[in-house]
Amino acid sequence: MTTVQDVLMSKGPDVIVAPSTATVFEAACMMAQARVGAVVVRDGGRIMGIFTERDLLTRVVVAKRDASSVPLCEVMTKQVRTCRLGDDLATCGEIMAAEHIRHLAVVEEGALIGLVGVRDVMAARIAEPDQPASPGRLAS
Repeated sequence: MTTVQDVLMSKGPDVIVAPSTATVFEAACMMAQARVGAVVVRDGGRIMGIFTERDLLTRVVVAKRDASSVPLCEVMTKQVRTCRLGDDLATCGEIMAAEHIRHLAVVEEGALIGLVGVRDVMAARIAEPDQPASPGRLAS
């Protein structure tokens, strides 16, 4: 069983964070530079929301809003789903699939620890063999 902690130890806990007053353009630049699909929107230590590629597409591009002037607080997803370090990654994947989301914020004792995404779930699934190798079966 792969846990959220296993993933963060492997990829690192870095998470891109932006204040709610940052513009969509600023957030998009951060996402592009870090090659990630989301930024956590935080004011002080409090998570205010998450801004994702999907938010950019549906709430900015399609709505014909000016990315250089729209603040994240107007277009972010305000409901941020969270998980904990000890959570099973497969369960996280089930939550993401059921809720049609791609990211979960990792929170412990009220503090943002990291972010896990659907790519992390897929990578862990590929890395875990379905069954141990047995005679007559090639180990992968």
